[in-house]
Amino acid sequence: MAATPGCIRPAQHLRSMQAVLAAGGSALMFLQLEAIEEVARMESTWSARLRKKIHHAERYLDRGRRSLRRGLGLTKPALIQPYLGFGTADRLWFRGRVIEDRNEVAHLNSQSLLTNLRYTYKRYATREIPGAKIGWRIGSQSGELITDDEGYFDLTIAPGADFDESGPWQNVDLTLLDAGQADAPPLEARCRIRTPRPDAQFGVISDIDDTIVKTGAFNFMKHWRTVVSHSAAGRQVLPGTSALYSALAAGAAGPETNPVVYVSSSPWNLADLFERFMALNDIPLGPMLLKDFGLDETKWFTGGHSGHKGKMIDRVMKTWPALNFILIGDSGQRDAHIYADAIETHPGRVMAVFIRDVAHVNEDQIARLKTVAGRHSIPVAVTDDLSAASEICAQNGWIGGQEKEEVEAEIEAMDNHPEAWLHRHADS
Repeated sequence: MAATPGCIRPAQHLRSMQAVLAAGGSALMFLQLEAIEEVARMESTWSARLRKKIHHAERYLDRGRRSLRRGLGLTKPALIQPYLGFGTADRLWFRGRVIEDRNEVAHLNSQSLLTNLRYTYKRYATREIPGAKIGWRIGSQSGELITDDEGYFDLTIAPGADFDESGPWQNVDLTLLDAGQADAPPLEARCRIRTPRPDAQFGVISDIDDTIVKTGAFNFMKHWRTVVSHSAAGRQVLPGTSALYSALAAGAAGPETNPVVYVSSSPWNLADLFERFMALNDIPLGPMLLKDFGLDETKWFTGGHSGHKGKMIDRVMKTWPALNFILIGDSGQRDAHIYADAIETHPGRVMAVFIRDVAHVNEDQIARLKTVAGRHSIPVAVTDDLSAASEICAQNGWIGGQEKEEVEAEIEAMDNHPEAWLHRHADS
């Protein structure tokens, strides 16, 4: 039967009502999303304003404390802390800090818990020197730097003809020219910058906490007990680290043929301690890309774990585009997730991923890593030591058979006599 002009059948009416309700529901959802986004914007704006005010108040208090210490004659001599940088023949990056020297860097080891606690407090509660003037020189080039509010200086330069092709490290000499009103005797230091040799076959990017040194970073209380209670000599190296990392770093040009870079969410306050720990345990030195610890106008304290590591891995791979990398981390935090992202972001650049399974946690992240790596035919080892990693490296020709045996021997020795390994540097 033909419909009467101007009339709507029941079925048509139902469909029209559904359309109206759907449109209304979509509109309501849109308004809800708008409201949520507006609240988020308000919270973000409020948080940023509060952070900025607290940061400015902190700077004001710091200036007041420095002025008071100067008036009372309590200032200490200045100290330049150079960090290990990295770069290429085209660009060299280096970083460092100027602080008052309260012996927290020179402090080596103590069997006293209270002594280590005192020096750890000094390490975190640094007396930075803002506005210090640093002169730098590499070959025929020179210039000046001014430290920021936290005492840091940071520079990227083009070495040009001053680039030394003979060695894996470039040297930038530093001189403290002016420390303001701080006590500043004639002071010099040297920044070492890692540059790959022409015959480097690959690179290694490694985490630090619970990857080369036992810290319990996945457990807040265990981690902080380690951080505040131990010096570099009192920290425990994890089994197989020295032998495997040394084997991977070695090549045709010697023990530092292939570069090793350490990417960690630990603060820069620990850079010298990590460097000494590596030297004590025969672990190859390399640039350390750590995090700023503290409050500034852009972040609360240290910021996110994944974002920092992911950005630093991207930075290393972009700086050294001719090298592919072995990634080494642990299961305690988010290394598996970060390394899976790296595989997807840099296809063809990741050779293998080794994860130290420290607590059988984050299994969903491990599963994703294996899935992503499998699609790219990348070997993955998730074990509580580095024996499986050494097996994969030997199979692929990245280390030799004898070096694999040395890794296994080191693991066995540390497993059988853990106390001997922990205390062998007690008197260092």
